[in-house]
Amino acid sequence: MTATPRRSQQERRETTIAKLIDATIKCLIEHGYRDTSIGRICDRAGISHGGLFRHFSSRIELISAATFEIGRRNLAMLAKLTDGPKDKDELIENMVLFARREARSPMTCAWREVLVAARTNNELSDGIRPAIQTFEDAVMDFAQKLPGGPKDKRAFGVLLLSIIHMFDSEAVTTATLVSKDIEDLRHDWTVQLLQAALRD
Repeated sequence: MTATPRRSQQERRETTIAKLIDATIKCLIEHGYRDTSIGRICDRAGISHGGLFRHFSSRIELISAATFEIGRRNLAMLAKLTDGPKDKDELIENMVLFARREARSPMTCAWREVLVAARTNNELSDGIRPAIQTFEDAVMDFAQKLPGGPKDKRAFGVLLLSIIHMFDSEAVTTATLVSKDIEDLRHDWTVQLLQAALRD
């Protein structure tokens, strides 16, 4: 029988950090920002408080890392939209469906909760700023690399970010009120906006 090779200290460290970040995301989804406590995170991750503080100096540092990871996962899904042969109309439809679907996903709801909490918490705001900047830069980069995109790729990137923000706002509203006719019109309007931008 072959013995399982021992993991290096770096591998063990990376595994522990990944468990903590994943547990934080799940706690944010289930309990919201306010009730995502160190105790809850440690219980879910199966890691002691001491183990957590060996890698993260504070709850805010860990939540900031989780926010970065949520953005990374969403960006990975966004990048897949350009995989395979697609005509422009299909790509645009997929982009709009993606923006709306991801705005309503549990992970993005957790991301928004952190953003709202950061409005009145300077330490949290400073902690998550790099994650938000990375996300916005990546969306702009996606627009730059879009095959057959418009001449003014920066303006198109701003349009994509604006659509993402619009669907974020819609997702908050639909938790209380669903207006299917308005949502359908908004979808069609967004598709038309992107089609017009890609014709430029």
